[in-house]
Amino acid sequence: MNRIVLFVAPSTLMMLAAIGTTGIEHWLAPFGKSDAARQMLGRAGIALPYVAASVVGIVFLFASAGSVRIKTAGWGVVTGAIAALLIAVMREASRLSAFFEQVPAGRSIFNYLDPATAIGTTTVLMSALFGVRVAIAGNAAFAKAEPKRIVGKRALHGDADWMKLLLAEKLFPETGGVVIGECYRVDRDSTASQPFRAGSAETWGAGGKSPLLCFDGSFGSSHGIVFAGSGGFKTTSVTIPTALTWGAALVVLDPSNEVAPIVSKHRGNANRDVFVLDPKQSEIGFNALDWIGRFGGTKEEDIASVASWIISDSGGARGFATTSSAPRPCNCSPR
Repeated sequence: MNRIVLFVAPSTLMMLAAIGTTGIEHWLAPFGKSDAARQMLGRAGIALPYVAASVVGIVFLFASAGSVRIKTAGWGVVTGAIAALLIAVMREASRLSAFFEQVPAGRSIFNYLDPATAIGTTTVLMSALFGVRVAIAGNAAFAKAEPKRIVGKRALHGDADWMKLLLAEKLFPETGGVVIGECYRVDRDSTASQPFRAGSAETWGAGGKSPLLCFDGSFGSSHGIVFAGSGGFKTTSVTIPTALTWGAALVVLDPSNEVAPIVSKHRGNANRDVFVLDPKQSEIGFNALDWIGRFGGTKEEDIASVASWIISDSGGARGFATTSSAPRPCNCSPR
């Protein structure tokens, strides 16, 4: 319902303003004290319907700033502006058609366009362009009150900024494989002022539809870490997309068993061997101690090594770290 109101209200108000003020030049002209003043007021009255329509549209957009559906209001203003332009075109065409046959040879009918009408339609076009900007960018089309940024003289403090999207898109193309985000600044979209709700598509903005930023591991240390609280969509935004796009080998620790059901079929169709170790499935499992006695050492030596991983001679919280030359995982399957 709100979406319908935000679309219909501005377009209706703009058309009413354009139609309701038609002929106001006959009321304004008598206020002039001289012929020049009366002519000027008459010309202003001709342009006033279109200026009024554009002002109504712009005021409505600023009044609706901050709304989740501000883009709908933008399209409503565009519709109202188009209607006002059509009214202007029809009126001017009707006026010019009255003396179309009387135009001297060598001159065009467009030489007789009314300047006041041209000025009025120009303001309507400006409101239409602003409406298009709001319809595309949403609340980001309006200037935000931000504190003045102070930059250090030697750029030691205050000089850092987010990477430009064009550079990020070039540095992290979609073919990279490891998904690190989207080529999209949510803080510059109309949804930035609204709390994010996963179940409400209206709060997503362009999220989920923008090009991905992917890292191919060809530079840097190739290490990465994602910081987010519980339920912060780390698995949804990074792990699952990467499992779908990464073409090389992949090992995923998935205790909640959320990733494998989603990506296994896709990776299998990409000719990747998929192995899922699920302790809840009785037919699936592995023996973590199967290597004992098979790779040079005796069974007793290997068992002693496993025991030293679990219980150290020194004891204490740092016993394992201080007695082991290198960290080794312990995966013991219960018998």
